[in-house]
Amino acid sequence: MARIKNPKLIIALTGSIGSGKTLIAQVFKHLGVPVYLSDVEAKKLYENKEMISQIEDLFGSGVITNGQIDKKKLADLVFNDSFLLKKLNNCVHPLVKQDFEKWALQQSFPYVIMESAIIYETGWERLFDKIICVSTPMDLVLQRVQMRDNQTKEQIMKRIANQMSADEKIKRSGYVINNDNIQLVIPQIREIHSQLLNAAANC
Repeated sequence: MARIKNPKLIIALTGSIGSGKTLIAQVFKHLGVPVYLSDVEAKKLYENKEMISQIEDLFGSGVITNGQIDKKKLADLVFNDSFLLKKLNNCVHPLVKQDFEKWALQQSFPYVIMESAIIYETGWERLFDKIICVSTPMDLVLQRVQMRDNQTKEQIMKRIANQMSADEKIKRSGYVINNDNIQLVIPQIREIHSQLLNAAANC
């Protein structure tokens, strides 16, 4: 899959669920960087009538409540079945990619970021000039997701099992931010930000 056609640098920000990607994305936004939050934008797409119809055709009326996609029912269904998860991804991901490309072209900053937990799982890594991976110890991941989503350890581990291992993501990424409650995160972000601005200036 070829890189997105765009004169700016196209950067991905990824990591496992609970790694702290959203917080780090907010820091980049504070530095003036346009950031596309994939989950947020995908949820907006779920409100599209065409998407609702596609989801109902694929998964049945049980995931539709009051004419809208019931995201919790859909999530409970697909995260327990890798085949169904793949079907959902094949439906949603092309629309997210298309929406991101349109959004990126509207930005004027030297580089833009797509934040997504599943950059590698979707085979999208070649779309980007650089990938930033957030690395977080598993005990912190479990703690954060349990507090945020009120899920059991077993439920969280099922979700993580559907993603590439953190070690493999780190190995494949151009930059790594250690979000381990020990190393300061903001200096790491500022250093990457500076390097990306320099790279963009030399394009």
